[in-house]
Amino acid sequence: MEKIAVASQKGGPGKTTTTVNLAAGLALTGARVLVADIEPQAQAGQALGVRLGKTDLEKSLGLKLQMAGQGVPTSVRDVLIDRTELLAKWKGAGQLFLLASEQHTMANAQHILHAAGKERVHALRELLEEIDDLFDYAVFDTPPAVEALNGVALAASDYALTLCLPKHATVEGAVAMRSTIRHVKDRTGGKADPKYLGAVLNMSKPPTEWSQEEMEVRDLMLDTGLLPFATDIREDTRISRSYASGVPAVLGFARHAPGKRYAKFLQEFLDRLDTPESEWTLAPSVEEVLNGQVKENARV
Repeated sequence: MEKIAVASQKGGPGKTTTTVNLAAGLALTGARVLVADIEPQAQAGQALGVRLGKTDLEKSLGLKLQMAGQGVPTSVRDVLIDRTELLAKWKGAGQLFLLASEQHTMANAQHILHAAGKERVHALRELLEEIDDLFDYAVFDTPPAVEALNGVALAASDYALTLCLPKHATVEGAVAMRSTIRHVKDRTGGKADPKYLGAVLNMSKPPTEWSQEEMEVRDLMLDTGLLPFATDIREDTRISRSYASGVPAVLGFARHAPGKRYAKFLQEFLDRLDTPESEWTLAPSVEEVLNGQVKENARV
């Protein structure tokens, strides 16, 4: 099972929508995919149509992480939630499962793991080892980097990517997140070494609507070595509507602009898994786009 963390230094750049659309897209290729919601806000679960309440707290990944953080033997097999029904319209689709979060149980897990420190940083990795043969991919929706849960997620990951918005501050956060990812090996004694896969520009505009700040951000992502994906995710109300409906845009709007953009991003993601960094296609510079040296990526 390949484990991918979608991470950022702060909240708000679109980790949840990126997580569920990447996971659902992978499932459409025929893969068996697990989404692990490691956020106390439990938004990845909601984006897949699952909201845990007081009557089903025993299904929360937070409870399992609490036990793992205290060194109590446990298993996540009994809390896997099958969301494969979301793929019913697609022939040849794989499977889509969820490890759901809930605010109070995950917040308690955060406190326990913080107190445990490096002793239990591999809690999530150990929980997932038991189900390694059940899935091809696991995609993690993570909390901001300041929380212990983020460290636990990165320590369980094989790969990690980050996000920017067309705002200067998010570039600084992405650079800090890239540094954090690259230091995981040292901080885990070599037990984890996630490969940095690059940064996605989220909630962007088409070139005809670029602000000065967005142009500066696009070039900064290149200049600071964030290795930006060529496919950016455009601001689109259908993405937020998809979150509210519990069906990722790559499924609910597969034939429309947001679904097509997530599908192109998925192909880039898969290419980066299989090729060395030196062969990755990066986002073009602002000058290249405005001078017509490259075609606008995915005219949708």
